[in-house]
Amino acid sequence: MKRKKMDKVAAVAKIAEQQSARELNMVRQSHDEKSDRLEQLVQFKEDYETSLETAAEKGMPAKQLQDYRLFMSKLNQAIDKQSREVETTGQSLEEVREEWISKSHRKSALEHLLQAQRREQLLAREKAEQKESDENTLARKSANREQ
Repeated sequence: MKRKKMDKVAAVAKIAEQQSARELNMVRQSHDEKSDRLEQLVQFKEDYETSLETAAEKGMPAKQLQDYRLFMSKLNQAIDKQSREVETTGQSLEEVREEWISKSHRKSALEHLLQAQRREQLLAREKAEQKESDENTLARKSANREQ
């Protein structure tokens, strides 16, 4: 491929990698938020259970105990739902991470290839300049001998 085409391909790969990195950050942030929410729910449940035990030891009306149990049931459902969301976003996070790694490797490989091409072009140019310089020097020496 010509260099300009390779530069364009590398630029597109860089943009794709950057977009993938942004998506990875968004998914990671969403996963972290859902994980934090799950931790909050679990902590709230533990605190609520502790207060329920304390209240039950002191004695409480059956209606209040029934309300506590109903609330605990709803809280457990919320924890289950949040756990599933954390699992789902965790899977998404892993998929997006793999995609970003792939795009990052592609970008790096293209950049490495471009660097190698630039080095080759530089060496070829330097070799051509040295050849031209040697030919000019040889031509001057030949001209000086003829005089």
